[in-house]
Amino acid sequence: MSTEYRALTADDYEQAAYLEATAFYGRSTPERVEMLRQFFPPEWTVGAFADGKLVADVRAIPSARRINGGAIGFAAVGPVACLPAYRRQGHVGRLLRLALERMREHGQPLSGLYTPHDALYARYGWERAEDRRHFQFRPKDVRLRLRAEPGSLEQAGPDDWQRLDAVYRAYAGPRNGPLLRVEPWWREAVLRHWEDSGQRLPNEAFVWVDGAGRDQGYIVYHAAAMPRDGRFVPWEIQVRDFVSLTGGAYLGLWEHLLTHDLATRISVELARDDPFPNMVDDPWRIGETRAEGAMLRVVDMERALALRPYSGDGRPVFTMRIADASAPWNEGAWRVEAIEGRMTASRAEGGADVELTANTLAPIFTGYLRPEIAAGAGLLKVNRAEALAEMADAFAVSHGPFCNDTY
Repeated sequence: MSTEYRALTADDYEQAAYLEATAFYGRSTPERVEMLRQFFPPEWTVGAFADGKLVADVRAIPSARRINGGAIGFAAVGPVACLPAYRRQGHVGRLLRLALERMREHGQPLSGLYTPHDALYARYGWERAEDRRHFQFRPKDVRLRLRAEPGSLEQAGPDDWQRLDAVYRAYAGPRNGPLLRVEPWWREAVLRHWEDSGQRLPNEAFVWVDGAGRDQGYIVYHAAAMPRDGRFVPWEIQVRDFVSLTGGAYLGLWEHLLTHDLATRISVELARDDPFPNMVDDPWRIGETRAEGAMLRVVDMERALALRPYSGDGRPVFTMRIADASAPWNEGAWRVEAIEGRMTASRAEGGADVELTANTLAPIFTGYLRPEIAAGAGLLKVNRAEALAEMADAFAVSHGPFCNDTY
């Protein structure tokens, strides 16, 4: 058997739809083939072909990720698919390495993916580097402690995506984690959702307008059926996006959600530092769990640091040695310097102040893991004690990492 690893072409769409549907979604359909043709250029996907048959593929969707007021080229990975008969034969590993090479060539120095299989992707340098808080509660059980300022809600449809995007861009600009969104993403990934039946249905969207007529927030959600309980059919409100620019918008959007008092439950995922439980009379009525965050990876360290804004006002300088077998261009010692809002990395000789793997670098890069915590847990070897404070200063963030999207 001969195996070829390469980017897909337009002739491979039907095989890709069959492969991905078999691996994740059930049987392939003409609609799925058309969706691939419409939204995913073939060169975004690399595949393993066994005697001409596509048996595994990895897609990397180009985007940009915000951090400290800047934006860094980003590859959102997914799906990663393999036919059952060809698993555990090294195809996915080869494709992940090939995808990393192509990300670097295409100017995507960061990458992320969502998965329940951490051990697999950690072998290739991805690591959990952000998370979310998942709140669930009965709307009848919750009362806000404060009232919103005067304002109003206006319903928005798919053709209003630019109105929502203007609010989203104002929100995302200074933050750490939101992705750049384009029109197809708004229409297909934000303003629509998949039903268990396989149907694509529209979401509800509302814009919060303040007393001066300015758009200051929006919310996107849909109602989903829950398992039946006798004759009663329970349902929950699943929030897709909750974005506010002001306190008035924040409270106004919550007031709107809480009017859904016929719902059995409201389910929403928010940033780690969101204050919602402390905004209600009885916080113990709010159920909270840790929600899934993305596994992230620094694909090209030199370029990623050159694009990462520095939020401090000092001049930290240190050297770090990186181990990265899956992206060998990152291997070795680097001199890192931060000054006047920017960072640089250049090759260094001799010993390094700190030593770490690509897996540890990712959560430090996003601000999810502080260097001193990494050192205390054995994830970071320190050869010069003063370097820890300099490293912490260089990688400080203005906001904790949080992304509104899954991919």
